Amino acid sequence: MWIHQADCLDIHKTFVGSLPESFTVVDHLFGFDQDLHNTVLQSFAQLAKQRNTRITIKCSYFIDDCLQQCYPELDLQFDKDSCPRIHHLRQYKVHPDLDYKNFLCSFNGQGGTINGGIAHVSKKLLVSALKKFSFFDPDFCSKNFAFTKHDLDGNLQLLTEQRFDFYSKFFLLDDDQDFYGKLFPIGQTSYNHMMNIPLLENILTQSFVHVVSETMATSYYPLISEKCFYSIVTRGLFLSYAQPNWHAHLENYYGFRLYKNLFDYRFDTIKNPVERLIELLSMISKFQKLSVTDWQDLYELEKENIEYNYDHYFSGKYLNNE
Repeated sequence: MWIHQADCLDIHKTFVGSLPESFTVVDHLFGFDQDLHNTVLQSFAQLAKQRNTRITIKCSYFIDDCLQQCYPELDLQFDKDSCPRIHHLRQYKVHPDLDYKNFLCSFNGQGGTINGGIAHVSKKLLVSALKKFSFFDPDFCSKNFAFTKHDLDGNLQLLTEQRFDFYSKFFLLDDDQDFYGKLFPIGQTSYNHMMNIPLLENILTQSFVHVVSETMATSYYPLISEKCFYSIVTRGLFLSYAQPNWHAHLENYYGFRLYKNLFDYRFDTIKNPVERLIELLSMISKFQKLSVTDWQDLYELEKENIEYNYDHYFSGKYLNNE
């Protein structure tokens, strides 16, 4: 049975009678905390205990042993059909030639909401840090939502606790307070990827690196969405601000290659989302002042892996890699 994540939060009221043996739950399930607790899965686990049964949950996450052990009442399974947007860009066959004019691009849509508020705190963190690092160029980066400095301050305090005074320096702006409330749209929509890619293809091929704004980077278990594939289909370099071990997940479960000739992926292992983002941006900052010729030469160092990823995606082999 297919069911949306929002309908699972009070699953006990939804199924007062007979209970299906299997559910397919779409989307990010509102993420995982540091102990891999998840409100949707916990709701199903409680229901399974009450009914003295084991429920199969198919979802958009690849399931490792650690996650499965957290929910012994459930049989957790990856279901490739629960994340159809990953496959949409396989219809896109021709992209512009590489023509570097810019260092970095990043696309930050509004994302989903929970109880009327923006769910994705990580998007606020990313756009603020990009601005603070002088990486945010409105011709190449989007910000389709508004927030306040007070909002960001509160998010940072929750995530950094005793080290807030240190980490806040990398996010809170002193001289451009209007940035938080302004929108910087590029024109993309949330879900129509074949409509988005013509709007973004020149930005992608003119930028040395695409920093992917992945869904809920403040979660603690990797979720691969469609966002990184914008770079793969345009043969570009990318890094994702995502959950810890996201890049390792992309490599191990989907079979894509990382760009290890250029990038140091140690940031990917950092659990705290604030620390991970700072390490990511600090790592790539060394490339910012290089010339266009330097960027082109560095790109060539990864050309074989870029072509491999392109072919791996369009062949569909990533679906059978597990």
